[in-house]
Amino acid sequence: MINKYIKIIAIAIAMFLASCQFAVDRNKNQKKLDISSTSEILTNAPISEVTFVPNNIATWLGHLIMIDKTGSIIRASTSDRTAKLITEDSYIDVIGTALNNQSGVFFAINNQGVIVSFIEITNAGDFAPLKNKNAPKDFIKFCKNPRSTNSIIAIKNNGQSYQINYNINEKTKSIITTETKIKSSPVSCLAKIKVNLLDEYNLTLNEGLLLLNDNQRNLITLTIRDGLSIKGTSNPAGIYLVDQNMGNVFNEGLIAVSIKEENRIILLSLNYVKNEVIKLLNPS
Repeated sequence: MINKYIKIIAIAIAMFLASCQFAVDRNKNQKKLDISSTSEILTNAPISEVTFVPNNIATWLGHLIMIDKTGSIIRASTSDRTAKLITEDSYIDVIGTALNNQSGVFFAINNQGVIVSFIEITNAGDFAPLKNKNAPKDFIKFCKNPRSTNSIIAIKNNGQSYQINYNINEKTKSIITTETKIKSSPVSCLAKIKVNLLDEYNLTLNEGLLLLNDNQRNLITLTIRDGLSIKGTSNPAGIYLVDQNMGNVFNEGLIAVSIKEENRIILLSLNYVKNEVIKLLNPS
Protein backbone atom coordinates (compact mmCIF):
# COMPACT_ATOMS: atom_id res chain seq x y z
CA MET A 1 0.00 0.00 0.00
CA ILE A 2 2.82 2.41 0.82
CA ASN A 3 4.51 1.81 -2.53
CA LYS A 4 1.17 2.43 -4.26
CA TYR A 5 0.91 5.96 -2.83
CA ILE A 6 4.53 6.73 -3.71
CA LYS A 7 4.01 5.61 -7.31
CA ILE A 8 0.82 7.68 -7.76
CA ILE A 9 2.42 10.91 -6.55
CA ALA A 10 5.71 10.18 -8.36
CA ILE A 11 3.83 9.82 -11.67
CA ALA A 12 2.21 13.23 -11.17
CA ILE A 13 5.62 14.76 -10.45
CA ALA A 14 7.16 13.15 -13.53
CA MET A 15 4.38 14.54 -15.75
CA PHE A 16 4.91 18.03 -14.34
CA LEU A 17 8.67 17.92 -14.85
CA ALA A 18 8.29 16.59 -18.38
CA SER A 19 5.96 19.46 -19.28
CA CYS A 20 8.61 21.96 -18.15
CA GLN A 21 11.68 20.37 -19.66
CA PHE A 22 11.29 21.47 -23.30
CA ALA A 23 10.99 25.16 -22.42
CA VAL A 24 14.01 24.98 -20.13
CA ASP A 25 16.17 23.32 -22.79
CA ARG A 26 15.31 25.89 -25.47
CA ASN A 27 16.18 28.84 -23.28
CA LYS A 28 19.55 27.57 -22.06
CA ASN A 29 23.03 27.65 -23.59
CA GLN A 30 24.27 24.06 -23.80
CA LYS A 31 27.66 23.23 -22.28
CA LYS A 32 29.44 20.03 -21.31
CA LEU A 33 31.70 19.36 -18.36
CA ASP A 34 33.76 16.26 -17.49
CA ILE A 35 34.45 15.71 -13.82
CA SER A 36 36.50 12.94 -12.22
CA SER A 37 35.37 10.62 -9.45
CA THR A 38 36.86 11.70 -6.12
CA SER A 39 36.17 8.54 -4.13
CA GLU A 40 33.72 5.65 -3.82
CA ILE A 41 32.06 3.41 -1.25
CA LEU A 42 31.56 -0.25 -2.09
CA THR A 43 28.38 -1.94 -0.88
CA ASN A 44 26.76 -5.39 -1.00
CA ALA A 45 23.79 -4.19 -3.08
CA PRO A 46 22.80 -1.16 -5.18
CA ILE A 47 21.87 1.91 -3.12
CA SER A 48 18.37 3.42 -3.28
CA GLU A 49 18.62 6.24 -0.70
CA VAL A 50 21.43 8.30 0.87
CA THR A 51 21.43 10.85 3.68
CA PHE A 52 24.09 12.47 5.84
CA VAL A 53 24.87 12.82 9.55
CA PRO A 54 27.69 15.40 9.82
CA ASN A 55 29.90 15.64 12.91
CA ASN A 56 30.83 19.25 13.69
CA ILE A 57 33.45 18.22 16.28
CA ALA A 58 35.30 15.41 14.44
CA THR A 59 34.32 16.17 10.87
CA TRP A 60 36.00 13.09 9.40
CA LEU A 61 33.61 10.95 11.48
CA GLY A 62 30.51 12.32 9.75
CA HIS A 63 28.45 9.52 8.26
CA LEU A 64 26.66 8.67 5.07
CA ILE A 65 23.56 6.63 5.93
CA MET A 66 22.29 4.50 3.06
CA ILE A 67 19.40 2.16 2.24
CA ASP A 68 20.24 -0.57 -0.22
CA LYS A 69 17.88 -2.39 -2.57
CA THR A 70 17.15 -5.04 0.07
CA GLY A 71 15.88 -2.35 2.48
CA SER A 72 18.83 -2.72 4.87
CA ILE A 73 20.43 0.40 6.36
CA ILE A 74 24.21 0.74 6.16
CA ARG A 75 26.68 3.45 7.16
CA ALA A 76 30.09 4.67 6.04
CA SER A 77 32.36 7.65 6.66
CA THR A 78 34.49 9.48 4.12
CA SER A 79 37.61 8.61 6.12
CA ASP A 80 37.48 4.81 5.81
CA ARG A 81 34.77 4.45 3.13
CA THR A 82 33.85 1.03 4.53
CA ALA A 83 30.16 0.12 4.42
CA LYS A 84 28.90 -1.33 7.72
CA LEU A 85 25.48 -2.76 8.50
CA ILE A 86 23.17 -0.93 10.93
CA THR A 87 20.05 -3.06 10.50
CA GLU A 88 18.76 -5.74 8.14
CA ASP A 89 15.13 -4.75 8.74
CA SER A 90 13.35 -3.37 5.67
CA TYR A 91 13.21 0.43 5.26
CA ILE A 92 12.00 2.69 2.44
CA ASP A 93 13.41 6.13 3.29
CA VAL A 94 15.96 7.78 5.57
CA ILE A 95 16.92 11.32 6.63
CA GLY A 96 19.85 12.53 8.72
CA THR A 97 20.19 15.42 11.14
CA ALA A 98 22.91 18.00 11.72
CA LEU A 99 22.70 18.63 15.47
CA ASN A 100 25.75 20.52 16.74
CA ASN A 101 27.70 19.06 19.68
CA GLN A 102 25.33 16.10 20.02
CA SER A 103 25.39 12.44 19.13
CA GLY A 104 24.53 11.68 15.52
CA VAL A 105 20.84 10.99 14.85
CA PHE A 106 18.89 9.85 11.82
CA PHE A 107 15.32 8.77 11.10
CA ALA A 108 14.07 5.97 8.86
CA ILE A 109 10.64 4.87 7.63
CA ASN A 110 10.18 1.10 7.72
CA ASN A 111 8.04 -0.89 5.28
CA GLN A 112 5.08 -0.58 7.68
CA GLY A 113 5.17 3.24 7.50
CA VAL A 114 6.56 3.68 11.03
CA ILE A 115 9.31 6.26 11.64
CA VAL A 116 12.18 4.73 13.64
CA SER A 117 14.88 6.91 15.23
CA PHE A 118 18.55 5.90 15.47
CA ILE A 119 21.31 7.44 17.60
CA GLU A 120 25.09 7.08 17.49
CA ILE A 121 26.16 5.10 20.56
CA THR A 122 29.94 4.59 20.20
CA ASN A 123 32.98 6.54 19.06
CA ALA A 124 33.36 3.90 16.34
CA GLY A 125 30.14 5.14 14.76
CA ASP A 126 27.69 2.40 15.76
CA PHE A 127 24.00 3.33 15.76
CA ALA A 128 21.08 1.86 17.72
CA PRO A 129 17.32 2.56 17.66
CA LEU A 130 15.80 4.91 20.22
CA LYS A 131 12.80 3.78 22.25
CA ASN A 132 9.59 5.61 21.29
CA LYS A 133 6.26 4.71 22.92
CA ASN A 134 4.29 6.60 20.25
CA ALA A 135 6.33 6.30 17.08
CA PRO A 136 4.86 8.25 14.12
CA LYS A 137 3.15 5.95 11.62
CA ASP A 138 1.52 5.88 8.17
CA PHE A 139 4.41 7.80 6.56
CA ILE A 140 5.86 7.19 3.11
CA LYS A 141 8.57 9.82 2.54
CA PHE A 142 10.74 12.44 4.24
CA CYS A 143 11.14 16.04 3.14
CA LYS A 144 14.27 18.10 3.58
CA ASN A 145 14.50 18.94 7.26
CA PRO A 146 15.55 22.30 8.76
CA ARG A 147 19.22 22.35 9.80
CA SER A 148 20.11 22.13 13.50
CA THR A 149 16.52 22.06 14.71
CA ASN A 150 14.70 19.32 16.59
CA SER A 151 12.17 18.65 13.88
CA ILE A 152 11.75 16.80 10.60
CA ILE A 153 9.09 16.96 7.90
CA ALA A 154 7.50 13.93 6.24
CA ILE A 155 4.50 13.01 4.11
CA LYS A 156 1.83 10.48 5.07
CA ASN A 157 0.10 7.98 2.81
CA ASN A 158 -2.89 10.35 2.59
CA GLY A 159 -0.72 12.97 0.85
CA GLN A 160 -0.58 15.31 3.87
CA SER A 161 2.70 16.77 5.15
CA TYR A 162 3.56 16.77 8.85
CA GLN A 163 6.19 18.44 10.99
CA ILE A 164 7.49 16.03 13.61
CA ASN A 165 9.11 17.60 16.64
CA TYR A 166 11.32 15.42 18.79
CA ASN A 167 13.10 15.44 22.14
CA ILE A 168 15.88 12.92 22.77
CA ASN A 169 17.01 11.59 26.15
CA GLU A 170 20.49 10.17 25.54
CA LYS A 171 20.74 8.62 29.02
CA THR A 172 17.65 6.44 28.56
CA LYS A 173 18.17 6.06 24.78
CA SER A 174 14.61 7.22 24.21
CA ILE A 175 12.78 9.83 22.13
CA ILE A 176 9.45 11.66 22.41
CA THR A 177 7.81 12.79 19.16
CA THR A 178 4.80 14.95 18.36
CA GLU A 179 3.39 15.56 14.88
CA THR A 180 1.54 18.56 13.42
CA LYS A 181 -0.06 18.81 9.99
CA ILE A 182 1.40 21.59 7.82
CA LYS A 183 0.81 23.03 4.37
CA SER A 184 3.50 21.70 2.04
CA SER A 185 3.53 20.32 -1.49
CA PRO A 186 4.28 16.57 -1.76
CA VAL A 187 6.54 17.42 -4.72
CA SER A 188 9.20 18.74 -2.33
CA CYS A 189 9.16 15.42 -0.47
CA LEU A 190 9.08 12.98 -3.36
CA ALA A 191 11.05 14.65 -6.17
CA LYS A 192 14.59 13.68 -5.17
CA ILE A 193 16.00 14.29 -8.62
CA LYS A 194 17.06 17.85 -7.84
CA VAL A 195 19.56 19.28 -5.36
CA ASN A 196 20.78 22.82 -4.84
CA LEU A 197 24.49 23.50 -5.27
CA LEU A 198 25.64 26.34 -2.98
CA ASP A 199 22.56 28.46 -3.77
CA GLU A 200 23.85 29.14 -7.28
CA TYR A 201 23.15 26.00 -9.28
CA ASN A 202 20.49 23.30 -9.46
CA LEU A 203 21.81 19.81 -10.15
CA THR A 204 19.15 17.53 -11.60
CA LEU A 205 19.00 13.93 -12.76
CA ASN A 206 16.93 13.73 -15.93
CA GLU A 207 16.62 10.43 -17.80
CA GLY A 208 20.08 9.33 -16.74
CA LEU A 209 21.74 12.70 -17.42
CA LEU A 210 23.27 14.94 -14.76
CA LEU A 211 22.25 18.49 -15.67
CA LEU A 212 23.45 21.65 -13.96
CA ASN A 213 21.40 24.86 -14.29
CA ASP A 214 22.97 28.12 -13.16
CA ASN A 215 21.15 31.36 -12.44
CA GLN A 216 22.00 32.72 -15.88
CA ARG A 217 21.23 30.99 -19.17
CA ASN A 218 23.50 27.95 -19.02
CA LEU A 219 22.60 24.27 -18.97
CA ILE A 220 25.63 22.08 -18.29
CA THR A 221 25.68 18.33 -18.87
CA LEU A 222 27.99 16.66 -16.35
CA THR A 223 29.83 13.45 -17.17
CA ILE A 224 31.57 11.56 -14.37
CA ARG A 225 34.82 10.20 -15.78
CA ASP A 226 37.27 7.75 -14.24
CA GLY A 227 39.50 9.19 -11.53
CA LEU A 228 43.02 8.04 -10.75
CA SER A 229 41.76 4.78 -9.26
CA ILE A 230 37.96 5.21 -9.19
CA LYS A 231 35.68 4.31 -12.07
CA GLY A 232 33.26 6.94 -13.33
CA THR A 233 29.75 6.15 -14.51
CA SER A 234 27.30 6.83 -17.31
CA ASN A 235 24.38 5.35 -15.35
CA PRO A 236 23.62 7.58 -12.34
CA ALA A 237 20.50 6.54 -10.43
CA GLY A 238 20.36 9.18 -7.67
CA ILE A 239 22.09 12.35 -6.47
CA TYR A 240 22.45 13.46 -2.86
CA LEU A 241 24.21 16.58 -1.58
CA VAL A 242 25.47 17.86 1.74
CA ASP A 243 27.12 21.29 2.05
CA GLN A 244 28.64 20.72 5.49
CA ASN A 245 32.13 19.60 6.40
CA MET A 246 32.43 15.83 5.95
CA GLY A 247 36.21 15.73 6.46
CA ASN A 248 39.29 15.39 4.27
CA VAL A 249 38.77 16.65 0.70
CA PHE A 250 35.05 16.95 1.48
CA ASN A 251 35.56 19.86 3.89
CA GLU A 252 32.99 21.97 2.01
CA GLY A 253 30.59 19.09 1.45
CA LEU A 254 30.08 16.35 -1.09
CA ILE A 255 27.77 14.95 -3.75
CA ALA A 256 26.98 11.23 -3.53
CA VAL A 257 25.91 9.54 -6.76
CA SER A 258 24.24 6.14 -6.68
CA ILE A 259 24.58 3.95 -9.76
CA LYS A 260 22.08 1.71 -11.51
CA GLU A 261 22.69 -1.98 -10.81
CA GLU A 262 26.11 -1.35 -9.26
CA ASN A 263 27.10 -2.08 -5.67
CA ARG A 264 28.78 1.25 -5.00
CA ILE A 265 28.26 4.99 -4.78
CA ILE A 266 30.60 7.67 -6.14
CA LEU A 267 31.63 10.62 -3.98
CA LEU A 268 32.39 14.00 -5.53
CA SER A 269 34.03 16.86 -3.63
CA LEU A 270 31.56 19.75 -3.63
CA ASN A 271 34.37 22.30 -3.77
CA TYR A 272 35.96 20.51 -6.73
CA VAL A 273 32.70 20.42 -8.70
CA LYS A 274 32.02 24.08 -7.97
CA ASN A 275 35.50 25.13 -9.10
CA GLU A 276 35.22 23.12 -12.32
CA VAL A 277 31.88 24.76 -13.11
CA ILE A 278 33.32 28.24 -12.47
CA LYS A 279 36.29 27.51 -14.76
CA LEU A 280 33.91 26.34 -17.49
CA LEU A 281 31.70 29.42 -17.28
CA ASN A 282 34.53 31.90 -16.73
CA PRO A 283 37.62 30.62 -18.59
CA SER A 284 40.75 32.66 -17.93
